[in-house]
Amino acid sequence: MPKERPRRPASPHRRPGAGPAGAPPGRSPGGPARNVRLLLEYEGTRYAGWQVQQGQRTVAGEILSAIRGALGEAPKLIGAGRTDQGVHAEGQVANFFTRSTLPAPAIAESLNGILPADINVLEGRDAPMSFHARHDAAARRYRYQIASRRSAFFKRLIWWVRQPLDHKAMDEAARALVGRHDFTSFADKSAEIAEPRVRVFQASLRRGDFMTSLSIEADHFLPRMVRRIVGVLVQIGLHNLPAEAMARFLSEIVDDPAAWTSPPSGLFLERVLYPGDPAATPAPRPATSRAPT
Repeated sequence: MPKERPRRPASPHRRPGAGPAGAPPGRSPGGPARNVRLLLEYEGTRYAGWQVQQGQRTVAGEILSAIRGALGEAPKLIGAGRTDQGVHAEGQVANFFTRSTLPAPAIAESLNGILPADINVLEGRDAPMSFHARHDAAARRYRYQIASRRSAFFKRLIWWVRQPLDHKAMDEAARALVGRHDFTSFADKSAEIAEPRVRVFQASLRRGDFMTSLSIEADHFLPRMVRRIVGVLVQIGLHNLPAEAMARFLSEIVDDPAAWTSPPSGLFLERVLYPGDPAATPAPRPATSRAPT
């Protein structure tokens, strides 16, 4: 009967918390299950949206690839907002379950070491096991940026409208958005919509030197909703529609706004709000990462 081979003693050079020899700390699946919450920013220009799609490069796909590389796991990634192709985010929230023993901030740092330069994890922290980035969100805030001139720096982050806009008429139309309304006229008709009535908490326009931005916050958003609202506002600003048209499209179900869908380049998921979260002001950002508003 062959002799049992003696076990090799553990290497004195093994790092604390490491899995198999050579594996980075935190990759061993032996720890208790945890729910990690990520705060993310990304430029969506090169991606076919947030959601994983077969044969397409997506934001969630890149993050999942980074999780596999950093932690050796393949979890489900839950995002608060399924941004479309070419849409950006400054405050996307996502969560995933892991057995990694790395602290959440170290997980964020590890992911940033793998992710492409146009996706960045701003924060990683532990969340309750019941936390769900999409279902627990109380509101989401989007911003759309319209430029009045060509820009050498912000082409991928704006919609350049060449003709002058009547901002007073646009302001009047934007005020009609506040409240609970049926936004079917502004939604993608091919999408499955569980609840077409949306409660808009605030909608306002802000003017800068050459930039006009719409900020809109609501309990949920329908597919293409913000881009079609912006398209209608621009038509009003160009005097192709009266300011009263916005209220009419909210009271009647029509197909008109689809023809004026604005491009995705100017749209940002600015923030996702959760019950109990502090109403903190977003941190200052580098001047070239965001067009002035």
